[in-house]
Amino acid sequence: MCINIFTLSIELGALVVIILLIMLLLYFRFTPTQGIFVLFVPMAFFMKIPYIVPIIAGLICTPVSIVSVTFGTIVYYMIAVIGKNADAIQNVASEGTNAANLNTVLKMISVNNQLFLVIAAFIITTLVVYFIRRSSVNNAWIIAIIVGGVVDCVIILVGALTLNTEYSIIEVILGSVGSILLGCIIQFFVFSVDYSRTEHTQFEDDEYYYYVKAVPKINVVAPEMNVKRINAQRKKKKNWK
Repeated sequence: MCINIFTLSIELGALVVIILLIMLLLYFRFTPTQGIFVLFVPMAFFMKIPYIVPIIAGLICTPVSIVSVTFGTIVYYMIAVIGKNADAIQNVASEGTNAANLNTVLKMISVNNQLFLVIAAFIITTLVVYFIRRSSVNNAWIIAIIVGGVVDCVIILVGALTLNTEYSIIEVILGSVGSILLGCIIQFFVFSVDYSRTEHTQFEDDEYYYYVKAVPKINVVAPEMNVKRINAQRKKKKNWK
């Protein structure tokens, strides 16, 4: 990405390198095990399924993943802005006024209401999904996925109307529904439990009473097989004769 941007403008390439270095330093400081979202978020946007990002982050990560999700969103919009104006940037660079490109791109990013709306929606959705799936209610993960998808959709639609940003209502709704379905698939493989066999127990020590709810995982038990050795029996009959 940096090499492609350097071909358009040296100043823009240097700016992107600086931003990525800042992200890298903060990534190592706060989210050393969850930095995959910096790569996953732009991929999700290009695949037209960005609303699955905060749901996955809330399901399998901690609230600290917000840092990586935010950086990934910034990377995507930075690529989108530069890609959308690539021809204009190249024309200005050919005239020897590269500084104008830098100021233009910075202004586009800083006043991009859609960027800040998506970041706010992703942060709120990640927190909602995380705290719901951590609760002890039955089907907490499914509830977290559905509520997270609805919250993300509502924030995007309300914010788009309020900030006058360009958003397709149908695309947002379909994207949210698709994200909920993908979240349910992830839940099936990551957190598959049998609530019908839930057990509750209570015990105490010198300072506390403990109320424990135990939900067993769904395990596929391999069937027992009885093997009959027919060849051995035939050999035995032959020896007896």
